[in-house]
Amino acid sequence: MDERIEKAFEVANYMATLSNQRRIVLEEYNQKLVHYINGATFQITPELINFTKTLLDIGKTTDVTLVDSNNFPVCISDVQKFFDSIVNIYFEATNEYNVKYLTLKSKRSILAIVDL
Repeated sequence: MDERIEKAFEVANYMATLSNQRRIVLEEYNQKLVHYINGATFQITPELINFTKTLLDIGKTTDVTLVDSNNFPVCISDVQKFFDSIVNIYFEATNEYNVKYLTLKSKRSILAIVDL
């Protein structure tokens, strides 16, 4: 096979592998942002964090009803505890995602990418 065609296949395989690994790392990140409480499922987003912080700022600290990711109402008995929990989960998951992404970005071979 022509050397240029081989090189093109190598680059195409590298790019496809890199894209797949990025997708996998992003899916892992999104899974870590799921929080379960009182039988409810919350996808932790900056919007959820901000809304919860707003509740605390206006003095709504106990027995607040929120709608979870499945559109079910759930009573949050301790809003401060809920807020602390989702903020911790969010930053742990985001920091881990950043580390994995930077590591993935620095790999220059298909074998190195897949070994992550």
